[in-house]
Amino acid sequence: MEWVEKFYDQQYKWMDLNDEEMLNMQQELLQKLERLADQPGKKILELGGGKGYFAVAAAKQGYKVTVIELVDEAARYIRQLAEEQNVSERLTVISGDFYTAEIPDVFDIVCYWDGFGIGSDADQQKLLNRIQDWLKPGGIALIDVYTPWFWAKAAGREMRIAENVVRKYGFDAMGCRMLDTWRNEEDAAEQATQSLRCYSPADFSLLIRNLDLTIVHCEPGGAMDYESGVYTEEAPLHEALSYLVKLKVNG
Repeated sequence: MEWVEKFYDQQYKWMDLNDEEMLNMQQELLQKLERLADQPGKKILELGGGKGYFAVAAAKQGYKVTVIELVDEAARYIRQLAEEQNVSERLTVISGDFYTAEIPDVFDIVCYWDGFGIGSDADQQKLLNRIQDWLKPGGIALIDVYTPWFWAKAAGREMRIAENVVRKYGFDAMGCRMLDTWRNEEDAAEQATQSLRCYSPADFSLLIRNLDLTIVHCEPGGAMDYESGVYTEEAPLHEALSYLVKLKVNG
């Protein structure tokens, strides 16, 4: 998985985001989290925090948040943003790999937004086993999972991210993986691709068949119509680009 750190490092450098706008946009995710939570827990673990917008927004809302981020520069950005937003005392940032990092705590909610599928099926099972161990009794995990049907159709689509940066989707049909390539048109060396395994809900169920986890809720996300350029916030599962699974430990 050598691509992982390179891709996200490049992505974070190329994306020109407004912090206040991005923090405000997290309210929808927070409302979803609160709707799906089974108990009024306040301890969250976020996997793959990016620049920290969800983690900081959750901390501003009163949650005690631990976030783990692979890219060192992004982890530093989260700490800086937390200081600027006066939530450092409610936010713990771990710079590391969530497949191996020691996180000696348990949480009411473990969330992984928009990124599940790095590595092999065995890697996903390893991570899900760790998530199981990070949950308090009665806690839940919320995980965004990409669908194979949407990304198979999206293959070949291109979009401009910045003046010289283009993003192109592909699909590995044999491996059932979404491919997402970002490249600098003026520098061929500045190109990075992420590869995420896509799962139908039935396939995801097979991932957890030997784990002590159960899917208790599954809801589709949105869909993009590339012909019209219109994004639909709520799409039928058979058209959605992703779905959200809610997991609980058995018993």
